[in-house]
Amino acid sequence: MQPRDSKRARPLPDPTLLEALDSDLLLRCASYLDADGLARLGRASAAFGTPQAGQQRSLANEAAHQRFQWSATDEERRRLPKHDDESDIGLYRALEQLREPLMFDVLAGSGFSPQENPALVTHADADLRVWSTAVSGNAMRGGRHFVEFAITTGAQYALIHLGVIRPVSLTKDIDLEADWRGSVFPIGVSSRSNPAVSEKLRSQRTAKWGDSDNHCCSYSSYDGRCRGTDWDTEVTNYEWHGHEGLGGSATIGLLLDLDEGTLSVFKNHLRLGVMKGVD
Repeated sequence: MQPRDSKRARPLPDPTLLEALDSDLLLRCASYLDADGLARLGRASAAFGTPQAGQQRSLANEAAHQRFQWSATDEERRRLPKHDDESDIGLYRALEQLREPLMFDVLAGSGFSPQENPALVTHADADLRVWSTAVSGNAMRGGRHFVEFAITTGAQYALIHLGVIRPVSLTKDIDLEADWRGSVFPIGVSSRSNPAVSEKLRSQRTAKWGDSDNHCCSYSSYDGRCRGTDWDTEVTNYEWHGHEGLGGSATIGLLLDLDEGTLSVFKNHLRLGVMKGVD
């Protein structure tokens, strides 16, 4: 071995030596870790991952709790109400994800070009009978959330649905050909139109969904109508005051207000109105 290799090969320090350090010092050191680092720390030893006598939280969770309390703004707190079964590390990870730029995490279906930018999707509209879906994995819990879609098309009008969907997987145990029949279109799913996908999507329901059956809601760029589905009964398709289609290239904004329970639509930065009251 070269001297450098020998240095790298030294064994890691005995965890018991770290456990002997003052807890305040350990908390200060842990405060430099991100959520994933704190999770690994908690798994490294019971001294870090298990609450000690008289303590409400483990050292790793206490570090995450303090980081959240120190850094989260009032708006971020409104957007991130803590789930009953959620750890402080999980809540801190949600804060980190909230601060990340929005991107399309999943491209389900065909016709997508390779992504040069994670926030940009290019789709070849070769077959108007086939739908594909791009999804962001950002899960919204509370507060107000706004997103804009800049749509560029060479056609007279674009056939696009923009909206919100439950935090489900469109691809896990769901086959593109056998289940989706080659067309990934979650807003059109019902137990009558596609029973296989309907059951698989509803089976992903958790207690975090609450009592609402409004699982997918979208703005139709063709005529501005609102479509919604519970992935069981037939899809609802209705007009709303101020609705307006996209036409050609334009910018569509969506404002989801989970405090008021509304989903509003903007076109070219002008507010059209409230498209849906969220249950």
